[in-house]
Amino acid sequence: MNRMYKVPLIILLTLVLIGLCYIGWRSWKPPKPPVGVGSNTTVKKETKPAKKNDAKKPPELAKADPAKTAKKPESKPLEPPTMAGEKPVIDPANANKPDVKPAEQKPAMPQPKEVTEPKPPVVVPPVPEVKPEPPKAAEPPAAAAASADEPAEFVQLMTQAEAQYKNGMLVAARELVYRALTQQGVAEYSKPWFRATDLLNKVNGTLMNTAAPALEKKRYIIKHGDSLSRIARTLKTTVQALQRLNELSRTSSVIHPGDPLYYIEGLWSIKVSKSQYTLSLYLNDKLYRVYKVGVGRQDRTPVGVFEILNKSREPSWAPPGRDPLPYGHPDNIIGTRWMGLKPIENTDPYIRGYGIHGTVDPDSVGTPSSAGCVRLRNEQVEELFDFIPEPTAEKTRVVIVE
Repeated sequence: MNRMYKVPLIILLTLVLIGLCYIGWRSWKPPKPPVGVGSNTTVKKETKPAKKNDAKKPPELAKADPAKTAKKPESKPLEPPTMAGEKPVIDPANANKPDVKPAEQKPAMPQPKEVTEPKPPVVVPPVPEVKPEPPKAAEPPAAAAASADEPAEFVQLMTQAEAQYKNGMLVAARELVYRALTQQGVAEYSKPWFRATDLLNKVNGTLMNTAAPALEKKRYIIKHGDSLSRIARTLKTTVQALQRLNELSRTSSVIHPGDPLYYIEGLWSIKVSKSQYTLSLYLNDKLYRVYKVGVGRQDRTPVGVFEILNKSREPSWAPPGRDPLPYGHPDNIIGTRWMGLKPIENTDPYIRGYGIHGTVDPDSVGTPSSAGCVRLRNEQVEELFDFIPEPTAEKTRVVIVE
């Protein structure tokens, strides 16, 4: 009986051992890779005998290819060259790859070069068009002709003075004019002299009629009990001059204690040139303004030294052999202001009845047309009248020359 059980048991154990060996062998032997996928040379040797069985197991190879390619698509170095030929399929799938974007941005770089290249031909054409400027060469001879009468230093100073005046720098412009007047070759009543005094008139005309600061303007602080007339007498000036210099109302004399009031300090004097038809106003013997005047016909304006004798606003006039004519009468030619002259020093003391006044005929200014008096346009004689102090406060010297 024992033998009967031993034989089948041995056979069973033998089969079990054979099965375990087979299973172990199958588990130890790697599966056969598909053709072209392996990276080792040993795999290629093993795949050679498998070519005979390829016809027997075509479905297994077809299933193995897509599964393995789907697991490791990015690790295969052979895929990029195949994808380069299939750009429309790869672009959406590989949008995150940094290698694709710079390749697409490179063609955009040459575009700015194309934009800058057409610019040079646009700039070149204007160069020959500038050549027709030679006609402007006619201007330098004109400037050279002007400089022939005006010294070079004078021209330079006047150019600077005019620039300062345009910039509102009145005092600086005036100082340059004074320097220009002292240049050699700038004689009184010459063309350069008239050019300089024309700018001087603009500067000092502004200073006399506005509150613009100037060196000759001094400050007075209004006190309790002051009035414009009292201040004018104390400072040897006029109420009208204070109104002009401080831009005060001409119809009101109201002032406030503690406020500053500006006035021009100095001594005024006048020089009249009959031949040049000019009246020059000086402040402390320094030229301040130049006015155009008319003089007596037939050389009737006397020459000599005088002083302002009296001042009158809207004066009446007594022509020879007639009754006095009030201001505004059609035959009253005196205009709006009158300043009578009195001969002094060595001037003929019997000269009477002459003066400086306005006129109802402004076109006569600059000509010998009066009966012997010196006449100005009304607006100019009014300005002069306002700054000349009353004879009771200060004597103003007047010199009349040929």
